[in-house]
Amino acid sequence: MIIRSILIISLLMASAGEAVSGELMRLVREPTAGIVAPRTYHFSMNTFPNDGLTFSLMAGILPRFAVGLGYGGWNITGLNSPSWFNHLYLKARFRFFDETESFPGALLGFDNQPEAIRSGSTYRKSARDFYLVLSKNFLSFGGDMAFHVGISADVRRLIHAGVWVGMNKGLPAGFGLAMEYDFATDEADSVRFDNNGGFLSGEIYWESFGQVRISLQFIDILETGGESYRALGVDFLGLF
Repeated sequence: MIIRSILIISLLMASAGEAVSGELMRLVREPTAGIVAPRTYHFSMNTFPNDGLTFSLMAGILPRFAVGLGYGGWNITGLNSPSWFNHLYLKARFRFFDETESFPGALLGFDNQPEAIRSGSTYRKSARDFYLVLSKNFLSFGGDMAFHVGISADVRRLIHAGVWVGMNKGLPAGFGLAMEYDFATDEADSVRFDNNGGFLSGEIYWESFGQVRISLQFIDILETGGESYRALGVDFLGLF
């Protein structure tokens, strides 16, 4: 049921307005240095166990500056009554340096949405809060290849910075791969990379001209925070 619903929604959104071409806004769950242009919005939806959905909407306000909201809940599909998150989450992005042939793009962002509590979990990742991410694209066989690195600071406990790295590779016919690894340096000692921890996730996706992206995600492959799980994601870029 959830697969059919996501596919129907993505097809309806794809036919709802003018086609626009956008930048990569995320790897699997971690942000990139991508930005949405003014009068453009980016909608993202992801599943998580069991029958949970998260939503995020980011709108371009000024050149290089976008703001948005995140929300979601549990039992959104299925037989049980839905249970929604307690409040909305805030998101913002400002890209202060565009990518050039020699240098990566650089973006400052804010996102106070933590990982949603999933069934089978023993640990819940905290929110990124303030973050800085660098992204650099390279031409390669079959499609672009890009590398990303980010650091973050949790405003509620300024003890350690978070660090993550990732890459994505375009393939023929609109397919692609993405991988990310969170060193968990701002998390509990038990899940840090130096204690055989860290959070590794991957994704196989198909996209149409940068407007619609449908993905199969493999979350927490190392089972650092509990049982690993598969998820579906849909991203859509449109005009308003």
